[in-house]
Amino acid sequence: MTSAPKFKRFLFSVAIIITSLASSCSSDDPTEPQADLENAKLTDFPLTEVEYISINIVHPELTNGEETKQGKIEITIPHSRQSMVLSLKEFKLDNSKYTISPGVGEAMDFSTEGVIYTIASTIDPAKMVHYLVTVSHGGEPFTENSEITGFKFEASKNPALDKTIEALKIVAYENSSEAAIYVIVPVGTDFSNLTPTITYDAAEVKYRTDGEFKTYPTNGMAVDFKYPKRFSIQAENSNGVKSKIYHVIVDVKDPIRFEKTTLVTPEIKTGDGSAFEYFFTIMTWTNQGNHPITGMSPDHYKDRVYPIPEYDGNNIITTSLSNPVGGTPGVLPGEMGQVDVKVRRVTAGLFSTTAVFNVTFSFDSQKISFWPKDDRIEDLFESPSLIINSTLKE
Repeated sequence: MTSAPKFKRFLFSVAIIITSLASSCSSDDPTEPQADLENAKLTDFPLTEVEYISINIVHPELTNGEETKQGKIEITIPHSRQSMVLSLKEFKLDNSKYTISPGVGEAMDFSTEGVIYTIASTIDPAKMVHYLVTVSHGGEPFTENSEITGFKFEASKNPALDKTIEALKIVAYENSSEAAIYVIVPVGTDFSNLTPTITYDAAEVKYRTDGEFKTYPTNGMAVDFKYPKRFSIQAENSNGVKSKIYHVIVDVKDPIRFEKTTLVTPEIKTGDGSAFEYFFTIMTWTNQGNHPITGMSPDHYKDRVYPIPEYDGNNIITTSLSNPVGGTPGVLPGEMGQVDVKVRRVTAGLFSTTAVFNVTFSFDSQKISFWPKDDRIEDLFESPSLIINSTLKE
């Protein structure tokens, strides 16, 4: 009778051991890695294509190791990166424990409502969390163009002007890194003190009077345009790409002012032997503009009055403008040139003609002369004329 209880106690002990072993075998080995979603947190989301301006990360919410609310990442990039096709540059979690999809370097379109990135456990792929990644533009607006669109002298900024004066033309010369802005102001304008208003399609405008380009002040500035000073501007886009250099040319509509509108030569004897009578410096003219004027001949003669029946020969009266000062680039602003006249000795009578000068500006030489209009030769001015009368007597 005493052996039965002992046997029962033995069987109970064996059962406990077996249950303990079964329980031990069914539990996880504490040395095995766990699918830990608590640490599946992104602390950064660098982009391959552009550096972001700012980032805001909200991590997923977990309950009992399971995701109950997905996380979100809000990224702001500069306007200079216009395309919203972007990719993750680097996954900063342990790759032996976690994977991410879409993967590193996989381009995704963020122009819609965003892209969901999934972080999954490598131990238990069913364990995962999610981030909704959205990208938007921010910071300074991006300006793609780099162009000067307008230039003027406003009367409100230039009290000496009666009205606002717009640029006559803005020319971007082809096959050249240089461009030009031409402005015509009234005679008597002080070229040394003018405040321009510049409009542009660009991120920034810079100016140069000499040396390096500097940022043009937002409120403008008084500029000395008086020859030989030079004022140049250029625009830049948001990437720092520069436009052409625009040289600003300021002058007057009628840079040549004759001493008189009608020139009368002394009387000429028809029988003096030589074929021509020459009059040097018979009259003066003044450069009332802002650039040197070279010597020149008329473009054509009109309104000829020749008391010779059916005369169809060469001009009897011709003229030219010359520079009395040798070694200079021309008659400088404010200085005087001379008018020379040549008269052919023909029959007696009163002869008259009107000399018409075609005055043009050379961008390359920065001079006024009588070049035919061509590439970088600009027709900016009025065509001055001079009436010349000569009396020939026997």
